[in-house]
Amino acid sequence: MHPPISLILFFLTAGLSIGSFTGIFLIDLIKGLNSNVILITKLIATALIGLGAFSASFHLGHKMRAWKAIKRFNTSWLSREAVFSGIFGFLLFISFLIQLSYNTKAYIILDILAVITGWLSAFSTAMIYTSNRFVPDWNTSLNTLYFLNMYGFLGTSLASLILYLNGNVESTKIMLIIALSLFIVGLVIRVAYNVRRYIIKLPTLNDALNLPQNREVKVLDKGSTTDNYCTTEFYYKKGKKLLPSLLPPAYILTFAVPIMLLITCIAKGTNTSFLALSLMSATVGSFIERWCFFVEGRHVQNLYYGLL
Repeated sequence: MHPPISLILFFLTAGLSIGSFTGIFLIDLIKGLNSNVILITKLIATALIGLGAFSASFHLGHKMRAWKAIKRFNTSWLSREAVFSGIFGFLLFISFLIQLSYNTKAYIILDILAVITGWLSAFSTAMIYTSNRFVPDWNTSLNTLYFLNMYGFLGTSLASLILYLNGNVESTKIMLIIALSLFIVGLVIRVAYNVRRYIIKLPTLNDALNLPQNREVKVLDKGSTTDNYCTTEFYYKKGKKLLPSLLPPAYILTFAVPIMLLITCIAKGTNTSFLALSLMSATVGSFIERWCFFVEGRHVQNLYYGLL
């Protein structure tokens, strides 16, 4: 599959937004935080989810029809993603204004709703790909688990930096332990995803034509003699060649570097440079990893073009 950069940017910004706000919200419930920390987090999270929505709009063929996404809420995971993401951003913004303007705790109700809708948005995003039976690589619960986990470790990495910069040392250590746990779980899930990808049995032309497997059917004449939308969007030839050289740095930047830095911070003391480097490494690594995720996807329509 051809990797859409605009959607990858949406994954990252949405993950940073939803994950960081959730982390700060939970720490505030448990230990209590200065209102400035919460306000800063809400402002950053709102900006990030807005930036993600703007980025995702570039994936639309007709941007003026984006509002129609909400019409298929009952049947479309894409529609649910758009609705829940919009509600999450709206609730965050209103909660920010209420907390900034009035001396009241009423905004907590909006914060709870924001956390719920944020993770419903994350789940909907994951299900867009998990529910796709035409790409067997994606059609697994491991895909959903990884999406949710990615939002978690990106968000807690950002939340750790926000807490530390605002002088919440004890809360930072708690967040670092949570982030480290999520990175380790994420690594396990991603390895399992790749192992599954190599052992699953892909459909064959015999399956497509409902013929027995005792005699292999081969493509003698491809469905198209020239490149078209299907051969370029559902099969990325250049990406397939780059995949073996990009997956290792994706693993190193997304998992190895942040895990080592977080362990160092927990064991020997936290500093801004390590936290910032961990966040940057995880974000860049996740960008490469999500790029690889799309390229790894093998759509069954490629059977028709002799590409699978």
